[in-house]
Amino acid sequence: MKKITVGVLLVLMFAALIVTGCDGLGRTVEVPDLTKSTLENAKMSLEKRGLLIYVVEKIESDDVEEGLICKQDPLLLSDVRRGSTVKVWLSTGSSKVDIPAMEKASLNDVLRKLAELELYSNVEFVYSYEVAKDMVISLDPLPGTKVEKNSYVKVYVSMGAEPVSTAVVPKATRMSKSAAKAAVEKAGLEAKFIYRVSTEYYEGTIYYQTPKSGSVVPIGSTVTIYIATVLD
Repeated sequence: MKKITVGVLLVLMFAALIVTGCDGLGRTVEVPDLTKSTLENAKMSLEKRGLLIYVVEKIESDDVEEGLICKQDPLLLSDVRRGSTVKVWLSTGSSKVDIPAMEKASLNDVLRKLAELELYSNVEFVYSYEVAKDMVISLDPLPGTKVEKNSYVKVYVSMGAEPVSTAVVPKATRMSKSAAKAAVEKAGLEAKFIYRVSTEYYEGTIYYQTPKSGSVVPIGSTVTIYIATVLD
């Protein structure tokens, strides 16, 4: 009877070995996924499986935060013997940074933020009707773009609205049409002549203008000049 029992136990043990492999005797284990884990958590996970950990070096990683494991060898799900060493590499973080969104912020704030991100600033002043003077209009590359540290970022800064060039309207009345036209155009303005029936002035007399002489107007403005006529 004892011989039969022993035989059954041996058969069961053999079947277990077939199903579980060597791990049935506790000689091999499956390597867990250690990426994005802290070194402390990774050590605990490996110790439970009878494995050791060895930090090879620290390397850059665009996907894994600084201080976490970004690479391992053997890879996850690998079968290894108990007592084996799993090599890991710790992330130093990414060498790239995101361009921040800082439109309509002060120039000083933007320069300070870019410096904190280890980026250089290339400032260009431009006119803007929408953004107040000395405030940042935009950045190039655009916010959200990933760039290498120590890259240059162009910062467009508002000088405020572009000043309008002005001219003083010359006197155009009581002179010939050609003389009036020449005087107006010399001032950087445009002359527009309108003939209007008048019984007060001789035909061809320039008797009225708008804007009036002495007015200050933007360059390129139109001066309307009225000429008397007897024809309707």
